[in-house]
Amino acid sequence: MLRLTEVQIDRIVLKRRGIALSGIVLWAIFFAVPQGWKCGLFSGFMLLSLALYGFCFRRWRTEPGLWMLGCLLAVLMGPCWIFFEYMCLRGLFEKPLVNPVGQPINWRHLRNYVDAVFALFLIAITVKFAYSVMIENWKRTRTIKPEQGPDSRTFF
Repeated sequence: MLRLTEVQIDRIVLKRRGIALSGIVLWAIFFAVPQGWKCGLFSGFMLLSLALYGFCFRRWRTEPGLWMLGCLLAVLMGPCWIFFEYMCLRGLFEKPLVNPVGQPINWRHLRNYVDAVFALFLIAITVKFAYSVMIENWKRTRTIKPEQGPDSRTFF
């Protein structure tokens, strides 16, 4: 459940350009529309970061040592994901400190919430992607041994 399959990893790696283009389009929409309609800043950023990680992990099957980058990303982004999940869930169940008198939900509140939930979903995919690449790359490349030859004993 926490790990992605090889097909899902390959899908992210192969579609990294489309994912990056989607993030750029969301950012362009955010900066192009008037102040009251802005949406997509956080989700565009997370799409761009997922595309960047897809670019970094494009040779995840054969590149030895790429599991260390996956481990670093999972260790750095995992606590962020858990914290953002906690903040999102806490905001749903906690009573507000000040009770606004009958303020209806408007587009400003809805767009920020939708953008935050979509960005949270994307950071979850990014952490799963990094964790899955870490495990799969380590399994595949730990059995590769360097060729034994006369030059393999020299360090320089």
